[in-house]
Parts: sequence; C-alpha cells; structure tokens
Amino acid sequence: MEMLQNTTPQSTGLVGRDRRKNDRYAGPFDGFRVDVIETPLSIFDLSRGGCFINSIHEQTAGVRFQMKIDLPRVGWVRLTAETLYARIGYGFAVQFVDVDDRTAARLDQGLEQLIDRIV
Repeated sequence: MEMLQNTTPQSTGLVGRDRRKNDRYAGPFDGFRVDVIETPLSIFDLSRGGCFINSIHEQTAGVRFQMKIDLPRVGWVRLTAETLYARIGYGFAVQFVDVDDRTAARLDQGLEQLIDRIV
C-alpha cells in the first residue's frame, strides 16, 4: 500500500482562493466515517466540494469512503469522499464524489446557514 507524500496544494503552485471552486467554512463540524463501526471525524474547511479531516492516522490518496456530516437545520448529510492529499501529523483533504442532486441540495442548504463562517 503506497502512502501519501506530505504534499500540499502550495507545492503545486496553486495557492489561496485561486485553486478553490467553492467557499469554505471553517468548522469544526461533527462527522463520522461510516463503516462497520462509525468512527468520529473532526471536520474543517468544509465546502460543497470537500473538506479537511483532522487525523493522526495516515490516509492513502484515492481511497473512497462513506462519511456523514451534521449540518445546522439540515441534520446528517451522508457523502462519498475520496482522499486528495495528506498533511502528515495533521490530517487529509477529501473531495466529495458521486453526489446526487438531493444530497447536493441538502449540503448547499446546510452551508447557507454558515455564511458567517466563510474562511
């Protein structure tokens, strides 16, 4: 199993808002990795496209998993996430993939409640 190098978007030459398609919301947000056992997640920098998950455990790039996030006035939103990159000792970034229209609408509705928390 190949582990991620300690890469960041800054190492690719894209920094700040130039590389972002969506507004990000600071967090923290409560979430869970959904598997046989639900594992708590500490979620930051949440956007319509993905988030950063604080974790001391390493995560391989390209790994897909189910997660759910608790959003204000919407409740739990379940998403499929794919690991993009890791920051060793801090956590890893994920993008949301295969998001259906209903889930996207619920995510958007929850994020609209957080307008004062844009990063």
